[in-house]
This record gives sequence, C-alpha cells and structure tokens, in this order.
Amino acid sequence: MTSWDLLYHLLRANFDGVKSEYCEVPSAQPSDGSGSYEYGHTLKNILDGDGGKVTIEYEGRDGKEESETVDLLIAADGASSTVREILLPNVERKYVGYVAWRGTVPELELSKAASEAFVEKFAFYHTQGIQILAYNIPGKNGSLEVGARLANWVWYCNYPKDSDEYKDLMTDSDGHRHHTTLPVSKMRDEIWDQQKAYARRILPPQFAELVEKTKNPFVQTITDVISPQNSFFNGKVLLLGDAVAGFRPHTAASTSQAAFDAQKLDELMTGEISHDRWVRETLGYAKEVQRGGVQMGQRSQFGHHPLSG
Repeated sequence: MTSWDLLYHLLRANFDGVKSEYCEVPSAQPSDGSGSYEYGHTLKNILDGDGGKVTIEYEGRDGKEESETVDLLIAADGASSTVREILLPNVERKYVGYVAWRGTVPELELSKAASEAFVEKFAFYHTQGIQILAYNIPGKNGSLEVGARLANWVWYCNYPKDSDEYKDLMTDSDGHRHHTTLPVSKMRDEIWDQQKAYARRILPPQFAELVEKTKNPFVQTITDVISPQNSFFNGKVLLLGDAVAGFRPHTAASTSQAAFDAQKLDELMTGEISHDRWVRETLGYAKEVQRGGVQMGQRSQFGHHPLSG
C-alpha cells in the first residue's frame, strides 16, 4: 500500500518540478512540456466556443472574473466535480447511510499483539453493520523502513442520514456542519471519546488499540455518484476519475480508475483509439466497478446480498 502524501509529491515532482523530501525531481527532457499548478480559482461556467475550442469562466484567487479559451478541458476534479455539476446539474452525490472513520498510528507505538496482527498483513474484522481493516502505509517522507511506517485503519460504521448521531458526528469543533469529510483536528472531543469507548466494547483488542492510539482521526462519509456522460461539446470537455464515478472505498479502485482513464486518454490523444471507443471503455469501466462497490458496501453494512433478489 502507499499513502496519498507520497503519491501527491511524486506526481507534483513530475508535473511541475515541486521539490520535497519524498523524491528527487526528475531531470528535464527535450520532449517535456510545461505545466502550472494554480491554486485558489473557482470555476463559474463552461461555454462551447467557435473553432473547436471551449471557454472557461472562473474567479481568480484575487476575486477577479477571468476566462480562458482552450482546445481541451480535462475535468479531474473529484466526486463533487464542479465541471460535472455545471454540465449535468441533476447528477447528485448521495450519502448512503454509513461513514468511514480513519486514522494512523506509528508502527513503533504498537503493542506486540497489535504488531503481530497488522504489520506486513492486511487485517479485517467484520460483524453486523461494522467492518474495520488495517494495513501498513509509508511513514514520514514516504519511508518504507521497518519501524518508520504507519498502521492505517478504516472503520465503517452505520449512521442513518437523519439521525441525531450523524448530525453530531459531522458537526465540527467550531459548530460547522460538514457533508463529505470531517477534517483532521476538527473532531469534537466528546465525539472521539464516545467512539474510543465504543471501540473498546465491540472491537477485538488489537483494533481497539489502533483506535485508542490515534491522535488525529477524521471521518469520510460514504457516497454514491455516477455520471451518465463523460464527454461534452464534441469531445472538448472530458470527465476523468472520480468526476465520472465515485467508487466506494471497499473497491480500493479509485486510483486505478484515474490511471485507467489517463492511459485511455493518452491512447485517444495519440490516435490509437477513437473518441467513441474512449467513451465506451472509460464509461464501461466506471459503471462496472461502481456497481460492484455498491454491492460490496450494501452487503457489508446492511446484509444485502447481490443475489438475494
């Protein structure tokens, strides 16, 4: 397994030469293009333009209204995609009745029993309405050295959408209600104390130890979204990755979807495949894996077997 921070810095090193402790920036090659990673802009509208181009209107980081006319707009802006919302406003990202509690613990802080259960293993515990799993991920600056890694855990728990428990869970220490992620460091102490006590009551002691020793937990709501379309304006706007389909985490396939879509985009740009084939293959992959994720989640959390009718 890898970690998001390591993956992020690897990509930035290759895209626009960002230096970090994670990796070396590769040497420039004569065939390299140029890239600019711009923060703080807010997309407002997308307009079909003349001459095979498309115009994007946005608010810059200084608050000024700006626009760019481009040959191709690639929208890889996540499960809550702004591009998708503008073009397909009726496609909604919907909460499905459970959340993932998440956290990490330094490998060296694990007891002997917990180390034996989790180090170099992918461990699961499953009971009615609950699933928890744990595995190693790289530590500081992407270190894979034994003892420097982190034990990463994910605990799925059910919360009905309109329940007081769910509303309390997603309300942070400043009183702000969140809809998709309760950020690190924003969890209320009483909510975390309740969850640790629950872990001690219901989880095997090794998993309860992981929860107890986590210093910065966060919560991700589990949602479903699937777009019926990933190409617009005669192929001048393309949706990729989570912007097309938000997979449930049980699939462990969101990064695979991003890689698959990027590979197919390269084949489209180099003329190896047609636009219609690109749409067919990428949408087909998204629909198949998204459907499988729904089946896994419904079976895991609610006991709904896909063959039960």
